[in-house]
Amino acid sequence: MSTGFFIGKPVTYSSITKNDEEVTALNEVFRYNDEEYHNLMLAEAASITGAGYEVLYMDEDANIRFECLPPDEVVLVCDASLEENILYAIRKYRVYDIAGSTYQDYVYVYDADSVTSYRYTEGQLQLIAGPDAHFFDGVPVVEYPNNKECEGDFEGILSMNDAYNKAQSLTMDDMEDFTDAFLLLKGMGGCTADDVRQLRKSKVIPLDEGGGAEWLIKNLNDTYIENIKSRLQRDIHKFSSVPDMSDESFAGNASGVAIKYKLIGLELIRSRKERGFKKGLQRRIELIAGMLKMKNVADVDFRDISITFTANIPADVKSQADMVKELYGLVSQKTLLSLLPFITDPKAEMDELKQEEDERIGGGLDGGNERSVLGPSDDGAGAGVE
Repeated sequence: MSTGFFIGKPVTYSSITKNDEEVTALNEVFRYNDEEYHNLMLAEAASITGAGYEVLYMDEDANIRFECLPPDEVVLVCDASLEENILYAIRKYRVYDIAGSTYQDYVYVYDADSVTSYRYTEGQLQLIAGPDAHFFDGVPVVEYPNNKECEGDFEGILSMNDAYNKAQSLTMDDMEDFTDAFLLLKGMGGCTADDVRQLRKSKVIPLDEGGGAEWLIKNLNDTYIENIKSRLQRDIHKFSSVPDMSDESFAGNASGVAIKYKLIGLELIRSRKERGFKKGLQRRIELIAGMLKMKNVADVDFRDISITFTANIPADVKSQADMVKELYGLVSQKTLLSLLPFITDPKAEMDELKQEEDERIGGGLDGGNERSVLGPSDDGAGAGVE
């Protein structure tokens, strides 16, 4: 829920100086790497473990690639400055044989210029290859912290989650105990195993005077147990700031303001995630920009790239469309288009509108009777061109 709310909608990029060539060059690299899915996997890893990691490299066709690294395989070595610049990145991973019975550990060490690979056996490192140049301007491993403390989203409610699981498990154990309960027979002390089999077969119990038969079960307070589980469930959502979407009181009030108010805790978490993730994206773009410049593909200034996140929240499209109409003439068209949730690339939408306008005007001039629906012309002479 937290990951989907944070980055369920793709990150968008734009140029502060309106240099569209920079954005185009970056988007080509991002499309080649399926960046939208990649970002989702990074955010999910950070949500679970507290931080996500990726490595940038050049493939066999000299294309820029980046892949997620399992967080438990990565160790970063930083300097003692306030910036905590990364000096080295170490990746240690294990490869099993096809039977899964034996394995071999490998270690990759990245620095600002090269990468060196080792085989790790019985506490000893054996050089395999390197150091080989990776051609990036710095250590090509990027960290995406989930928050300042690098904690997972559910670390604060682990004890409550365990308590809820235990309560559910014990409830199921009680149900099994109820099903497999002992039959208590009073006044039948001489009952044998053969007698029991005969009782099960005939389904008749002959009892002496003063005797009786009943199931030996625990007396359970169902109301108390369910109240405990309900309270745990509410506290889990409360302290994790993730609302319970199945709650009738949540879905009952569908106004946009009310929904945003109920999501304020999750929004605060999302904003913290955004700050750390944005810093990682800026570092990724910086590394890619340096490689593009070295390959003479494009001259991209990473400081000129604006990164925009959009919360994945149900939008009241009609209200937003009405607001856009009210702001027409007061705000630029590009800004107005960016306010609509279903438009991810305002510039591309403006180009499409201009193309349609040119086609309509061209069709009107050729046909002689067609009329534009764009509105008043610049000289105020009326709507459309005949």
